Amino acid sequence: MRPQNTNVWDCIELKFKSSKSYGNAFRDVTLRGEFIGPRGEYINIPGFWDGDNIWKIRFAPTTEGCWTWKTMCSDIGDSGLHCQEGEIIASPWAATDISTNPNRHGFLKVHESGRYFTYADGTKFYWLGDTLWMMYTERCDEKTFLPAYIEDRKEKGFTLVQVCIGRPSLDEMKRSKGDETHFSPEDFMGEGGAPYIRSYDLINPEYFEYIDRKISMLLEAGFVPCIMGMWGQDLEYIGVDNAKEFWRYIIARYSAYNVLWSISGEYFFTPNEQWWREIGQDMHMFDPYRHPTTVHSTAPHSGSRHYQSEEWYDFNLVQVGHVALFKKLLETLPYDDYHAKPVKPSIMSESWYENHPSCIGEERRLTELEIRMATYIPLFQGCIGQSYGAHGIWSVYDGRGVWEDYFRPFHWQHDLKLPVSSQMKHLRTLMDKVRWWELEPRPDLVTGPLGIDVYCTCIFGCQYIVYAVGKKDTFMVFVPGGTGEEYKGQWFNPRTGEWSEAAGEFAPYGSWWRWTVTKPDDEDWVLVLKRTGWNSTLYE
Repeated sequence: MRPQNTNVWDCIELKFKSSKSYGNAFRDVTLRGEFIGPRGEYINIPGFWDGDNIWKIRFAPTTEGCWTWKTMCSDIGDSGLHCQEGEIIASPWAATDISTNPNRHGFLKVHESGRYFTYADGTKFYWLGDTLWMMYTERCDEKTFLPAYIEDRKEKGFTLVQVCIGRPSLDEMKRSKGDETHFSPEDFMGEGGAPYIRSYDLINPEYFEYIDRKISMLLEAGFVPCIMGMWGQDLEYIGVDNAKEFWRYIIARYSAYNVLWSISGEYFFTPNEQWWREIGQDMHMFDPYRHPTTVHSTAPHSGSRHYQSEEWYDFNLVQVGHVALFKKLLETLPYDDYHAKPVKPSIMSESWYENHPSCIGEERRLTELEIRMATYIPLFQGCIGQSYGAHGIWSVYDGRGVWEDYFRPFHWQHDLKLPVSSQMKHLRTLMDKVRWWELEPRPDLVTGPLGIDVYCTCIFGCQYIVYAVGKKDTFMVFVPGGTGEEYKGQWFNPRTGEWSEAAGEFAPYGSWWRWTVTKPDDEDWVLVLKRTGWNSTLYE
């Protein structure tokens, strides 16, 4: 067999045809590939059944040079699967290729500090996520919705998309066994049907072929998919062992791509947290690339409460819940996670969705201001990234579904262009101007009167970034040593992305100084206070 050519960190697919027939190909036989790199690197990759008598192994070389490979089949008598051999030549990407798609920097990993993510080559990754939970449905089609979505989100500066693989509790009879959403069971079907041909022991490869193409479209556009395997309610129906097997199939199919894993959405909806621990441990052992792994939580806590010290658990995906009354949790959950040990990144992955109803209390939709608050407050309280969501986009709503009028989304074409989705690119601009990876939350360094809330994140002694929301009034920032005149302030408008001068007054405060400034108006604003001479090229 001639050597095959690819690039470093690019997925190459090896296809094999079984010489035998199996009663249940999904369970009766397993396939793995051993890959040995030019400097002795060793990666053991699981293969997967892809329908009929076809098996595949997907591999991404982690270094350039010649890789040799050999297959191992549990049925050593299957000459089509066992002891196949070959070579792969991996070439480096050109700088121009990397500039057009950041995924070519390599797979994401958690930085050694535990605070943020980088690509494999050390390039820093800023998490500005969007939410597309229903990617697996036929509504998220490859000709209309997905191209429009990708073009819009790429223009707005998003770097990651949160997606769900599907509902494994949805069987071939189109019955959703654990669902609590507002869709009919048929609305959970993908173009290839349900995840299983026969629940829960025969996977449906045709279903996953459509998922393959959608994941590839996101990756080719430069997004990192954060793949969620199921929702919390699913586990009570499929059971732990079936969930492990389901996740092994997902890992075998997608681990050769630049992805992150979230075991489940809203894991706390299944009350036994030990079950998720068992699944996470199994995933950690099975994944050849050890992609960063987490589990999506729900208020009033994040996964750090149960899993922070676990080896398989790499970062926190925090959800506040779409309830205006839960505003306090926007402050406390990120701050608690930031100080949890061992140190791990925390992402506000689901705060409040734009155009979504507030689910408890007054019947109204969340406002633009509230969506910005749910974006900026967690970032200033310790989160290292933020995921936006729009009600008609996560659901890919096209008019179908059994929704009460109060909860009914607007059509996805409407919600694709919501105001705060466009304002997220201003957040990206702000973060590109500061050393976001060094920021730490310091609520003790700011204060204001009743009617105004202020939140501070900073590089102590050098730079202070303050989010202020509420009435037009004064607030204070406390800075150490020297003279107050050493600091220069600028306002950043989160609605427009515009910068303007911030004139403050300085007064001594013991051995420190207090910098007093007045908000421009009743809207929300960001103050960036920088010590003169430090990082003087900060602003353009």
